[in-house]
Amino acid sequence: MDYQVLGNEDLIVKVLNKGAEISSIQSKKDGTEYIWQADDKFWSRHAPILFPIVGKLKEDQYQLDGKTYHMSQHGFARDREFLVMNHSSDTLAMTLSEDEESLKIYPFKFELTIEYKLIGNCLIVRYFVKNGDEEKPMYFAIGAHAGFNLPLDQQTTFTDYYLEISPKQSRKFIPVTEEVLLHTDKAVELVDSIYPINRELFSQGVLIWETAGNTRVELKSDKTEKAIVFDYSSMPYLGIWSPYPQEAPFICIEPWCGVADTFDTKGNYAEKLGINMLAPQEQFQSSYQMTFK
Repeated sequence: MDYQVLGNEDLIVKVLNKGAEISSIQSKKDGTEYIWQADDKFWSRHAPILFPIVGKLKEDQYQLDGKTYHMSQHGFARDREFLVMNHSSDTLAMTLSEDEESLKIYPFKFELTIEYKLIGNCLIVRYFVKNGDEEKPMYFAIGAHAGFNLPLDQQTTFTDYYLEISPKQSRKFIPVTEEVLLHTDKAVELVDSIYPINRELFSQGVLIWETAGNTRVELKSDKTEKAIVFDYSSMPYLGIWSPYPQEAPFICIEPWCGVADTFDTKGNYAEKLGINMLAPQEQFQSSYQMTFK
């Protein structure tokens, strides 16, 4: 079977072996499917894991130790087969390690483990990244790219929903260029916490905020009790995306530990904005929680 299943009294979750990607989160109570079902007309993925880069590299390349490496947007993990390491009714752990092909574009020994745990109507996602090298440091980024059906029921429409980011405070917003690089020179502090969802919201591309510390992101509507809530404390960036100008019936909520290249980057991977560094044999951990109402 090319996917794994988790379930409890509230939810049924399916996770693909390819990319350790969530392909379905369904309510047992009323059958609601929360995850976008990958219609090629708009976007052919569900909820890919972004590793070892988040977003796009300038000219799809980076430099490290005097060498140039090429890597496409969001990295390679989403297209690789993960190994199932642990699987029970409510917990799943899947792992990916370096191989001959990955070393050609990402010269690091690594172990990436994705853990999913169901508790009631919540799904907790944990990322573990280990530097397998005994001598040299490792650089990486990792993040989520979960797509959710919108509207969440038949009584509402796409524009009946809004995003609320809390706690209510000023956050840096970073626009992107046409090449989806960060326009850091045009970053602004925004005090808004509520963003009504409409097509024009995405006319300039993906929306990116800095989200230091405890953060909650709620996708909800005043016309239905259906909602999706993200909670995290150690993912310093947030991306929100839906295709434009297509009227795609989904929206992506994306907490990240890392971010795309800046428009003026020199391409040095070790100096990349948002990059994470692991000492030899060191392990990184981060997590977020999704609640489905």
